[in-house]
Amino acid sequence: MPLHTDSERVLRALDEQGFPAFEQVSVAVIRELLDGLIQVQGPPAPMAQVTDTSVPGPGGPIPVRVYRPGPPDGRPRPLVVFFHGGGWVAGSVDLVDRPLRGLAAATGAVVASVGYRLAPETRFPGPVLDAYAAVDALALRAAEFGAAPDRLVVAGESAGANLATAACRIAVEHGGPDIGLQLLICPITAPARDSPFPSYQEHARGYVNTRAAMEHFWDLYLARPEDATHPWAAPLLADDLSRQPPALILTAEYDPLRDEGEEYGRRLRAAGVPTTVSRYAGMLHIFFLLPRLTAFQEAVDEVGRALRARW
Repeated sequence: MPLHTDSERVLRALDEQGFPAFEQVSVAVIRELLDGLIQVQGPPAPMAQVTDTSVPGPGGPIPVRVYRPGPPDGRPRPLVVFFHGGGWVAGSVDLVDRPLRGLAAATGAVVASVGYRLAPETRFPGPVLDAYAAVDALALRAAEFGAAPDRLVVAGESAGANLATAACRIAVEHGGPDIGLQLLICPITAPARDSPFPSYQEHARGYVNTRAAMEHFWDLYLARPEDATHPWAAPLLADDLSRQPPALILTAEYDPLRDEGEEYGRRLRAAGVPTTVSRYAGMLHIFFLLPRLTAFQEAVDEVGRALRARW
């Protein structure tokens, strides 16, 4: 379908601000640009409790922000461990503070937002190891946060969704923790350079996330070019997906990553993994970072339905 009017307004606003191409600016500027989105996310949804804590990680303590929505209603609450996006080089728990408040409010889940180490200071596999360490530690602390230990969700947006897939894979390889659902929003699942997917051609430029930007992010993330084929970095290239957790994958129509995310869903289904893929028509890659968009509310409502169906 045509670009949604909400997406048109976002692109117009970014153009008026002179928003530069990510691949043409420094990592410091990329981080400033993404942090600037916080100013247009709207007011924070009230929570019963927001706790800043940390868990042990391979490079030191990993910061975590935990959201507990509303008073207990007697039903066991899932624990959603969430990894922010930002091309592995930017983003923070602050960037997703308002979106995750919205997610917690809409679903009733306890949401734990993880501040993993960023590239290029920490390249692959460092952020992956942080992600798994956080999932493992937070699963053990679920009851402390008012969540059910047996209702664990691993989630993320963009590069964070990529880390979520890796954490799920390592959990399977290590025999735990038991993950009941993976929630992947606009996930990165395959290398950008020489991507064969039509969405990389159709939306190569002009829609915030671009082909050139994704190639740049991959270059900043990987320690060695050959790491691009490692299943922790490129889950779509994994030989076996049969033991992965059930998945809900949300993609955006006007996003270079659209087709690889949807192909990952097809691969999971072909491997016998219960998987739902939903494409958000007319939306940009960053739609989940903008809680004022109608599509954002539709997305968190869909996640809520998926959690209720799962448990």
